[in-house]
Amino acid sequence: MAFEDYKQKMAKLKDLEERAVHAEQLKKEIHNLYDFEALIGASSGLHDVVEMIKKAAPTDSTVLLGGETGTGKELIARAIHSNSKRRGGPFVPLHCAAVPETLLESELFGHEKGSFTGADHLQVGLFETANGGTVFLDEVGEIPEAIQIKLLRVLQEREIQRVGGNRVIPIDVRLVAATNRDLESAVREGRFREDLFYRLNVIWVNLPPLRERRGDIPALADYFIKKINRQTGRSAAISDKAVEYLGRYDWPGNVRELENIIERAVILSPGPAIDPEDLNLNIDEMLRIDQVDLDRLASGGSLRVQIEQKEMQSLTNALQKAAGNISEAARLLGMARSTLFYRLKKYRLI
Repeated sequence: MAFEDYKQKMAKLKDLEERAVHAEQLKKEIHNLYDFEALIGASSGLHDVVEMIKKAAPTDSTVLLGGETGTGKELIARAIHSNSKRRGGPFVPLHCAAVPETLLESELFGHEKGSFTGADHLQVGLFETANGGTVFLDEVGEIPEAIQIKLLRVLQEREIQRVGGNRVIPIDVRLVAATNRDLESAVREGRFREDLFYRLNVIWVNLPPLRERRGDIPALADYFIKKINRQTGRSAAISDKAVEYLGRYDWPGNVRELENIIERAVILSPGPAIDPEDLNLNIDEMLRIDQVDLDRLASGGSLRVQIEQKEMQSLTNALQKAAGNISEAARLLGMARSTLFYRLKKYRLI
């Protein structure tokens, strides 16, 4: 019996050792997945951003990320966490605009049993869950003022109170926030607390849209392909022609749109090679080539300028026909509403 007990103990020990090795490998994979070098490409379109974040990541300073929707703010936030001294702790994200205002306070700070109708159990909030790690608040500009005051207390005092509770609970978290709004304008208009803005804006990082760093597209596409290959067990690779095709697109949905396009192509492509037809991007339609009089343009002047003038006229005509309705104008032009919105902003038509 003693020998059998010894064998069982040794088997358990071996199992624990294998689990420890697996856990360490998993940590390394996670760290590599969100390594800074994976987030930038040959064009160094994010070089300044990454250099700033490399300095900020090892600290506990609050970081505020700005940029259009889909520019990869959560990816950067995870990279900050993965390269910080808190990497062994939890990373807890929350999209503030996706949570109803009535539930947001409870989601962030938790609630006590019986604190409101339906609160039939104690709930630990996001800040307690993230203790020792990092909280990422996306679209922080959507937080209502009553909750902004409580968030300010978290940053100032490093403590919370659950909804319906009196006990002060100390917390140890690092906050990374993100917004696609102009928070300075929101402060001036009285829609966002000035004191909270300055607490959030310790280190400000603005992420440029993907169309302004097209040289990063090949590296990002490769990054997403490897990530999705791991998730799906596939071994897809992208062709040079497909990469060229990606570089011609304007990416109104930014990095998020690129990831979605790549995921779809990896899953649905008939073979291991991803070709242009697998990307489902109609470049000609997006550029409205059918509306350009190439013979007239060839007669003189800058081709680029004349194409832009032609496109501006098309956009203006569509808006007039649609009586200013962007959705209807997009339908008339046969393009996505987000693409039309970007182009209207590009030409300062809105």
